Amino acid sequence: MIGAKLLQQPMGARLMRFALRVALCVTALMAPSIARAQSSGPNLLKNPGFDWPAQTNGDVCAPGWAKDNAITPHEWTAFWTCKSGEELNQDLVNRSPEFRVMTVDIAADRVRSYPTSASFFNYRSINRSAGLYQIVRGITPGTRLRFSVWVNLLTTNSDVLPLHSSRQPGGLQARACIHTTGFVALTPNLNDPAVVCSIWMRPYDTWGELVVEATAASDTVAVIVDTTAEYPVLHNDVHVDDASLVVVGDAPAPQQPAAPAAPTGGQPPAVSGAAAPGVVVKTPTANVRAAPSLNSNILAMAPQGTTFTVRAYTADRQWWQIEFSGAQDGLAYIHHSVVTPNAAAQAALGGNAAAATQPATSAQTVVGAPAQVVVNTGDSRLNIRAAPSMKSPILGRAQNGASLEVKGVSPDKQWWRIAYAGGADGTAWVMAQYVIPNAAARQLAGLP
Repeated sequence: MIGAKLLQQPMGARLMRFALRVALCVTALMAPSIARAQSSGPNLLKNPGFDWPAQTNGDVCAPGWAKDNAITPHEWTAFWTCKSGEELNQDLVNRSPEFRVMTVDIAADRVRSYPTSASFFNYRSINRSAGLYQIVRGITPGTRLRFSVWVNLLTTNSDVLPLHSSRQPGGLQARACIHTTGFVALTPNLNDPAVVCSIWMRPYDTWGELVVEATAASDTVAVIVDTTAEYPVLHNDVHVDDASLVVVGDAPAPQQPAAPAAPTGGQPPAVSGAAAPGVVVKTPTANVRAAPSLNSNILAMAPQGTTFTVRAYTADRQWWQIEFSGAQDGLAYIHHSVVTPNAAAQAALGGNAAAATQPATSAQTVVGAPAQVVVNTGDSRLNIRAAPSMKSPILGRAQNGASLEVKGVSPDKQWWRIAYAGGADGTAWVMAQYVIPNAAARQLAGLP
C-alpha cells in the first residue's frame, strides 16, 4: 500500500466461442418468479449464489417471445436496452446480449463461489444498459436495505487465447442498484427517481464488490445489476456471483433543530461527532484509481456528489487516499482537481488544499510504515523476476495497483528487491521505473 501523510482518524472469434458455451445451453426449468423476503435468515434474496437450475427469459424487445440465448440462474431475470432509430440498421450498439450460467469447469476464475455464476456478454457490440434483477416482496416500508453483489469483468479487443486478461478494454463497467418501489415492467427504468445506484466500477479480471444502500418506499423492492460499455470490442463479458440483500436499520428519523443552549458564562459546549476528513466529487464524474497516477488503473467512476472518507494525501497534494471497498486493500486514490475537501480534510492540509507541482511519484507514507512500492503499469501487469535483470526468469506478475514489500534495492537503483514467496530465498525483483516507492522505501534506497 502506498501511503501518504496520515490524517488523524481511525482505520475504519468468443472466449473460445466463450470456451465451448454450447456446454451451457441449459434447458429452461422454470419461469421467472418473484422472490419473497425470507424470515429464516438475514439474506432476503433467493438464489443469491446464482446456482442451478436455470431459466429461459422472455425477449424484452419482442414481448411474448422467448429468447433462447438469454438463460439465467433461477430467480434472476435478464434485461437489456432495445434498438431504436438508426440503431435498427446497424449491429454495434444495443445488440441483445447473450446470457449463460458459467461453471467452474469452463472458467474457474470467473466463478467466485462454487459451482456457478451468472454470465452475459456482447461480442463485437455494446449494450447501453444490460444486466440482471430480482424482485423482493414482504419488505416493511421505511426499512433501510443494503444490496451487495460481486462482479468480474473481462473486456478485450484481443482474441489471443486463453482469454483471461483485459487488453485494449472497451470501457465496460458495472453498478448495483435498488429500485425502492420495486416497479419493473419488462426492464427496470434506471432513470426513475425511485432507483438508487452505487458508483460505477471496473473490476477487470478480478472480483469487485458493488454495494448500495437505500430505504424501501413500499413493501416491494428490486435489486439490479446494471452494466454498460463504451466501445464494441471483441469481448465485453460480465460475471456475477454472491449477492445479498440485508436489513441494516429503519429509515433515519428526521432530525429536529436543537434548541439554543442557555448562556453559562463559561467555556463553550464541547462539540461531539465531528465530521471525519472527507472529499466530495464536484465534477459530473470522477475516476477512482488504484494508485496516485493518471496512468493507474481506474477502479470506478464516481458521480457528482459522491462522498469519500479520506485516509491520507500525497506529499505533492495532488492525490487524496480514500477508503474504497472495491480496492484490493480497501484504499484507492482520487485526484484533487475533481473533489472538494470538507473542513476536516482542509485542516489536515494545514488549511491549504492547493496542489503543488511535484510529480505523484513523490508520494509519502505514514511515519514508521514498512518500505513498500505500488505497481504503476496502467492496464498491464508487472513482471516479477528472479534476479535484477531483464534476462532473468519471470517468477510471476503483479497487477497494477498492487503493493509490494521492499527488502532492498540494486546498486544502480534500477531494481527493487521485494518479498516474494515464489523466490528462491523468499524475495524477487521488479523494475524501479514501473513502481512508486513510499517514503520508507525511498529512505531505504537513499533517494531524495
